[in-house]
Amino acid sequence: MTSIKEVLNKFMLEPWWVISNHMEESLNKELIKELSPNHCLYGKKTVAVAKRQDNDDVVYWIYELNKYVVVHLTYSRENSSEYPKTQLFTLNELKKYCENVSNYY
Repeated sequence: MTSIKEVLNKFMLEPWWVISNHMEESLNKELIKELSPNHCLYGKKTVAVAKRQDNDDVVYWIYELNKYVVVHLTYSRENSSEYPKTQLFTLNELKKYCENVSNYY
């Protein structure tokens, strides 16, 4: 069975990169720290799978929703449902989004 990271490696171009397991752990902890109880991702099982090298955008896989989300981490504890900013994507939507970003990088 193909892993999520193997699928992403097929289309992730600079400034995106699929992350290592060590970084995955760190980014998972950071997301949990930032989410307020009002945030749409609060309490959901997420796994960091990719990151932009030029900013704080991280791609997470959300098991319960069977979707990806791009989260702009703030590196601070948030009290609002608006932050950290998130965008939900299917795999095809994520591919288009990442390719578009790569075209302007």
